[in-house]
Amino acid sequence: MNKDFLVVHTPGAVGNFLGYIIDCYSAEKLLPSPFVHSGASHNRINKKTQSFDLTAPDQQIQFAQAKNKSVIGCVWDDSYFPYILHAYYGRTNSGQHGKCGVKFLEKNFFKYVEMHTSADVQQNIKTMKDFFGLDINKERQTVPRHILRQFFWLQLFYHKDNKVTEVNDQIKLLPGADLLGIDSILDYRRLKLFLSTYFDFELDFKQLHEQFLEHNNSLKDFNKSKQIVESVKNNQKIAIRELSVVGEALVLYELEQYFFDVPFFNIVQMFDNTQQILDYVKYFPTVMKQPNKLYNTHYKRFSR
Repeated sequence: MNKDFLVVHTPGAVGNFLGYIIDCYSAEKLLPSPFVHSGASHNRINKKTQSFDLTAPDQQIQFAQAKNKSVIGCVWDDSYFPYILHAYYGRTNSGQHGKCGVKFLEKNFFKYVEMHTSADVQQNIKTMKDFFGLDINKERQTVPRHILRQFFWLQLFYHKDNKVTEVNDQIKLLPGADLLGIDSILDYRRLKLFLSTYFDFELDFKQLHEQFLEHNNSLKDFNKSKQIVESVKNNQKIAIRELSVVGEALVLYELEQYFFDVPFFNIVQMFDNTQQILDYVKYFPTVMKQPNKLYNTHYKRFSR
């Protein structure tokens, strides 16, 4: 099919990967691998299908100027925000932060911000000062891990106000755009079925899709966090290992909502296993139980 495509997305919503796959279909062959160290598809050579991150003002302008293109919007529902959050910090770079930007910022928050191109990320130094009274500068470049957890916990809490959520909602309303959920892009069979509506050509990209998933540290961290939360809910004991600070924040965020009047926000030392969490809840003093004050402020969204 002779049709020009254009992909719009938020950071972390794998719009570049979709653009790459569309180019492969148009060429009727697999093109050179697009993956950089972080697993993102930011190394696309001779790309035909443009992909625009609509949180970036310059790319909004380019999208507005694009004509006679079939627009595909990569979108996600609220349950995927923690994944998007990790990907935003972990994968939205050209490899300057190594295999995972989240691991990089855990070790050196100042340098991570300094090397990032997004103005929103660069505001995080000010956020650390405003929210936590913590000065991050050349002399003090590392943020204590428990404060990083709180930083991401708050981003999870205020996800409705996050710019990526607002832009994602805008993409869903774009006139004439075909929408493709990130859950479908992560599923080879569903992605291939979607592409078959545009192309008569059959392309086997299963092995490349497996590489795409294997290099996706954000997805691994997201799934691991959800497994830990479900294990707690089902009273099962599993170890808590190799979880990023974003993943730890997600676990504590969801557990505080689940148990509601047992605090998890200000945990200094992360739990080693789910049994420790179950014991923490079981023996938490009854007289000290109370919901997070933020739940009272936002009672329409958070209730027992």
